[in-house]
Amino acid sequence: MFRKRGSVLIKKQTKTKKIKITKKTNVKNSPEFVKSNNFFIKNKDLVFRILFTLAILVLIRLGSFLTVPGIQLTSDYQDKVQDIQFFQLLATLGGGSIGKFSILALGVSPYITASIIVQLLSTDVVPVLTRWTKSGERGRKKLDKLTKFIMVPFAIMQGEATIFTMQAQGIINPKWSENVQSITGVGPEVFYYILVPLIMLGGSFFMLWLADQITIKGVGNGISIIIFLGIISTMPGNFKATFEIWNKDTSEQASIFFVGLIKFIIYILAFLLVIFFVVLMNEAERKIPIQQTGAGLVDSKDHTPYLPLKINNAGVIPVIFSSAIISTPVTIAEIIKATSPSNGFVLFTQNYLSFGTWWGIGIYATLTILFTFLYAQVQINPEKVAENFKKSGTFIPGIKPGKDTEQYLAGVIFRLSILGAFFLAGIAILPYVISKLTGLPSNLAIGGTGLIIVISVAIQTTQQLRGRIIQQKLIDKKFEKFTDETLEETHIW
Repeated sequence: MFRKRGSVLIKKQTKTKKIKITKKTNVKNSPEFVKSNNFFIKNKDLVFRILFTLAILVLIRLGSFLTVPGIQLTSDYQDKVQDIQFFQLLATLGGGSIGKFSILALGVSPYITASIIVQLLSTDVVPVLTRWTKSGERGRKKLDKLTKFIMVPFAIMQGEATIFTMQAQGIINPKWSENVQSITGVGPEVFYYILVPLIMLGGSFFMLWLADQITIKGVGNGISIIIFLGIISTMPGNFKATFEIWNKDTSEQASIFFVGLIKFIIYILAFLLVIFFVVLMNEAERKIPIQQTGAGLVDSKDHTPYLPLKINNAGVIPVIFSSAIISTPVTIAEIIKATSPSNGFVLFTQNYLSFGTWWGIGIYATLTILFTFLYAQVQINPEKVAENFKKSGTFIPGIKPGKDTEQYLAGVIFRLSILGAFFLAGIAILPYVISKLTGLPSNLAIGGTGLIIVISVAIQTTQQLRGRIIQQKLIDKKFEKFTDETLEETHIW
């Protein structure tokens, strides 16, 4: 029996004596719904994370203008710094500002080098580190603490190499040389080789702390974001320098300016084309169809579940690894070079590890290819995937579960890595090849480690932000469903 009273609908059940009252309210017209429909209010946590990250990045950029205390830069400092391979690697890997010799000049480069060593030792080389790797969050914290301890000697070594190199080039002068000698009774060498590296070590730890804050309270991937900032901040200056190189003799003929302008336009178009191919390779994937035991056949190809395997599963890690490995002997060579320029180790690094030689370019490309194959297998472990498939009753159509699935996945990953490895190595060495063939400075040429890192970090950060927005939408839908259910009141009379 039903009775309707205004906006209240009463359903009466004679047996249970229950009456269900449903209030008909227009939720969409309520002021609460209008307020919550605002993007900034619905995603206020995401907005806060973005603003917090931007504030940290602004702080880092301000710190990049603070030169190390007691150091005076010469007028030709920036021109000479750009031509030294050690400083190019330091700026690319660390995200610091070596261009002004700031207190943040080392950036997170020492931490990355230490992290690579810890990761390599954790691959069944040191049993304790292997156990920590498999111990979840607790083990990860122990590995992070160990990495920070190992980071200290690398930071001091890079700081010493920086001082030795700059002093040998004659591009820095001590401001406090007389005061230091009169107060302490020692020469400025002590100030150079002890105090300044310690200041740079403190700046590196400060950068690492800021990276942790971005990871915890910001958009995530703190170290990657800092490296991204360090690289992207140099791009406007590089474009300006490239334009000036091709248009420096414009006083005599207007045709020279026109030719230089055409070259610069071609340069920009080629730069955009390289970006397009890097994005394409980062997003390209091989879809392997999978099926659940007992689930039956799918109704269409669009609804077929699949295992996505990217062509470049290793991402940007191989480029960072190979750059860090090359930078370590180059760092040691810069320290030795200040006292013994004709040392055999110094000559070896200059002839075989310098990006200005074909040997150095070839070794860099080879290391990138090898690390791509290695890290692709680490990133997606075929043995573990096959084991998880077997436990969950998932299988690849036409492939037997277990060992056959493992071998099939390993073969697919290997074939994908061939294409991904050679493409990654090609983009990484592209600026050095262009520099050898055209005479254009390598830091101004197209491609390189910096471009790969920038694109990879941008794509990864965008995906994370999109994921947070989707997560918030799901939360809002659950909240609306809960609100609709609470509008129904049931009374027992």
